[in-house]
Amino acid sequence: MIKNIGYACINTHLKPRGFKECRLSSVYKYGIDYLKKAMMNNATLTKDILKWNVEHDIYMYRVTSTILPLVTHKDLLKDFSWRWQYDEDILKELHEIKNIVTKENIRLSMHPDQFTVLNSKKEDVVHNSIIHLRYHQEVLTKMGGTDLIIHTGGVYGDKEGSTDRFIKNYKDLDEELKKTLRLENDDKSYTIQDVLKVHEKIKIPIVLDIHHHHCNQEDPYIPIDEIVDTWKNTNLIPKMHISSGREGTIDRRHADYILESDFLKFNQLIKDIDIDIDLMVEAKEKERAVLQIKEKFFMDMR
Repeated sequence: MIKNIGYACINTHLKPRGFKECRLSSVYKYGIDYLKKAMMNNATLTKDILKWNVEHDIYMYRVTSTILPLVTHKDLLKDFSWRWQYDEDILKELHEIKNIVTKENIRLSMHPDQFTVLNSKKEDVVHNSIIHLRYHQEVLTKMGGTDLIIHTGGVYGDKEGSTDRFIKNYKDLDEELKKTLRLENDDKSYTIQDVLKVHEKIKIPIVLDIHHHHCNQEDPYIPIDEIVDTWKNTNLIPKMHISSGREGTIDRRHADYILESDFLKFNQLIKDIDIDIDLMVEAKEKERAVLQIKEKFFMDMR
């Protein structure tokens, strides 16, 4: 059964407040304090979202990947001596987030952007991807998070070779980073069966995205027991994703809410497994979609 249900990044109830990005040119023009101001805004907003979530019995949340913008940018690292890891104000904000997460037992995750590609054929892309992953792992850990969701990457005209390249590069990662990584099936290239084959080689936990499966499948069968079993060596319950296509089952674009039929199909899929799961809702209306599910299906999430 579903234990926790959450959403990603934006909370529409707290608008017009929003996360701030920052151009590198603005840092050169206005200085590090300008960048730091954006970071402090993002960290404070994250805290307030978590507090709002707790007030509404939501104990699962994905933090924006750019909570600390530009910190892995090579020009910023080259031209400025400032580092977020040593900034007392930034660290204090992250620690306060961790206090909320720990006290309320919130499951916190991050999902690096599509430019993080471990199986790229270009060494510099892989190198930069690892730097980006290490940033995510470090900031996620400081916030008390547990899950760093990644995709296998591109096919490059040779899925088997690209899969082997992912496995090789994954094996070279440090152990602390690997402890947080989870592999998700995607909607174009790597099916749930593909990522399960990757798990056989490196034992990375698998996140089932049910909508991605509908969009990208060679076999409609979902081996739910095998997926759940990939989490057996962690101290976490399995994590899965749900969304609905905007204009149909195989429309990759996310709808505003989760269709009742999609939710019921997902519930049917997991009904016979004797284990809890955590479910991440990926819908345009964010927390409103979560609230709708909870209200409609009378789920006592705690």
